[in-house]
Amino acid sequence: MKKNILFVLLTVLLSSCFELDNYDAPNAGINGSLIDSETGEVVLTEQPDGCRIKLLDLGYENPTPLYFWVKANGTFRNVALFEGDYKVSPIEGPFFPIAEEELSLKGVTDHNFKVTPYLRIKLVEVIPGEAGKVTVKFSLKRSTVPEGMEIGKKTISEAWLLCNTVPVVSYYNRVTVGDDDDLSVKKTLSRTSDETIESKDQEITLDKLKSGVKYYLRLAALSSCSYNSTLKRYNYSEIFEFVAP
Repeated sequence: MKKNILFVLLTVLLSSCFELDNYDAPNAGINGSLIDSETGEVVLTEQPDGCRIKLLDLGYENPTPLYFWVKANGTFRNVALFEGDYKVSPIEGPFFPIAEEELSLKGVTDHNFKVTPYLRIKLVEVIPGEAGKVTVKFSLKRSTVPEGMEIGKKTISEAWLLCNTVPVVSYYNRVTVGDDDDLSVKKTLSRTSDETIESKDQEITLDKLKSGVKYYLRLAALSSCSYNSTLKRYNYSEIFEFVAP
């Protein structure tokens, strides 16, 4: 009798494990880039902690927001969505806030978002120095503030020359050798007027590199404007390689 009861229980458990999933599979997605509204270039960021895409499914009365991260190269892709109408916006990025857009997702929908980055940081020149040293020149510019928004006269607070031994480089992903021996270098700009910073190229030097080692470098800059006061998102240059002399 006990064997029969055990057999029945095992049969029920096994049958429940092999029940077919009757839910529909995702059949839509979104694919695109963050585009600088002034230059037309892709706005670079980091992943995670760089920017998220927020979606609200309008098929529900009170939809729960869906989020996913933008890639470090400023592109995004999510193909695990369901066909329908959504409100979509990039949020928490190194750019001024923008309004939500209503999109109808059918299949994989291509859509770019035009955003205005707080700052634009550009590589100008890489100057090898003596053993283990490199100096990088760069330019730093503020964007035109979008209509209806206001910021103070002083917003550029710091710049970094970031360093890593792998091709993933950001403020939160850089080489540190002990708490007080960071291979990356910060340049404090909070006491210099933004106009002065923009008027000439800036320089940062790394001097703790190992000769013959390939490093991946990246420039970063931080705006202290009110729209960026909480999350403190950095604007970035592209990543570039350097073999230390």
